Amino acid sequence: MTYSVWHRGLGITLDLTEADLGHPEYPGLLDEIYGNYQPDLLYCLEAHEDEGFVCPGFMAIRKVSGRPHAMHVAKGERRETKAESDLHKALRDYTAEVASDEGFRVTRTEDAGSGKGRTDVTVEGAGTHRLAYEIQLAAIAGGSVDDRTRRARVQGLTPLWLVNNENAIPIDRAPWARLNVQSWRDVTDRAALPVRGGIKHLHMSRCDWSNPVPCRSRGAGRCGGRHALWEPVRGLYYDDVIRRTATGELVSLYLPHPAGRRGWHMWVTPGDKEEFLEGRPEPVPGAPPESRPDGAQPLPVPRAEAGADGPGDGVRSELTRARDDERPIDASLWHTEPGPAAFSRPFTVGEFVIPGDLVAARRTFTRALEHSADIAAHLPSGADIVAGRAEITAEQRERLGDARERCRRLAEEMHTHPWWETVGDRHAAREALAYAATHDSAF
Repeated sequence: MTYSVWHRGLGITLDLTEADLGHPEYPGLLDEIYGNYQPDLLYCLEAHEDEGFVCPGFMAIRKVSGRPHAMHVAKGERRETKAESDLHKALRDYTAEVASDEGFRVTRTEDAGSGKGRTDVTVEGAGTHRLAYEIQLAAIAGGSVDDRTRRARVQGLTPLWLVNNENAIPIDRAPWARLNVQSWRDVTDRAALPVRGGIKHLHMSRCDWSNPVPCRSRGAGRCGGRHALWEPVRGLYYDDVIRRTATGELVSLYLPHPAGRRGWHMWVTPGDKEEFLEGRPEPVPGAPPESRPDGAQPLPVPRAEAGADGPGDGVRSELTRARDDERPIDASLWHTEPGPAAFSRPFTVGEFVIPGDLVAARRTFTRALEHSADIAAHLPSGADIVAGRAEITAEQRERLGDARERCRRLAEEMHTHPWWETVGDRHAAREALAYAATHDSAF
């Protein structure tokens, strides 16, 4: 049991040792949550890790000797799956009808009879592709998702959890897809059912100084190569997903988090999956993350992700953000293409051996300064502005501000390059760097 619990609905930490839970602005909150278990509402902030997932389950408030405390609830204490809603029935029937129209064999819940291991819709696709659709619109505990996912896999089925909430528990606990439909009346045709999440495509992002993000592998500078990103797919509809998962045009992929926290489940094309894995076996949920191809250990979690105030802050951040935040997934530790030799070849200027990426950064900084100066040169003169003959527009101010901010950022990255710690005479080193950046060859 614990006396510290996170209230996801309000986004606050509750201190169960205090009569007002540490939040006098919410009178009666203890009475509201005591004995009224709600899945996906209260989370533990102490025992928060379980096989890479944040919190092994939900929390429920109990009293011992009159004092409240929180207990883990790995599975729903009250019935998680209520009587099917009209929306649930509509999505189940739509799934079955689309799959049947495509010529696949379909089994619905109502056809399978009662049973603990039943799924909403089972689709027998082409070849070995067999899908178990779990339409989950109500709250459910993570332990229940894990159990039902395991049962599906034992039966040779690939689960597909269909949700309509960006914070739904099945997201990234199992293969999933998200719609934004909220009413059975909207389950009409494909145009009403665009897919909002769960489908990704592989994008190789160029790591040079035109990219504002530091090298994803090194954590600083630029390597000139290309890093893997899994980006959300737009423009797909639910009937596309039903058809493509059944034919094998979309397959499931699991990617572990490099820091050991919860990973990501996604649907991708076989081509993207093959290119990404490069012949390696697909990771297994719960297994330790694989080492980098060069044998180095995975990079530590960035400070912003771990939490600037310690582990507790990181857990709060993890629980606060939407499970499906629609952001690209950085997979550079898994798949990176090396850059051109210019980024790795050092430049020798006198006594200094300057890293190639720092020389490239200095050249980019020079171009950024020239670009900023050009924008400033085309602004109205001070005399014209004072005389009221001209004014600087908001667009011009924004362009100049962006250009100057880019110069500032590039200068900061250059000045924090680890090479500077290896030199004695910084002034001479700066002169050598400036020379190397303006000459194709060094001496």
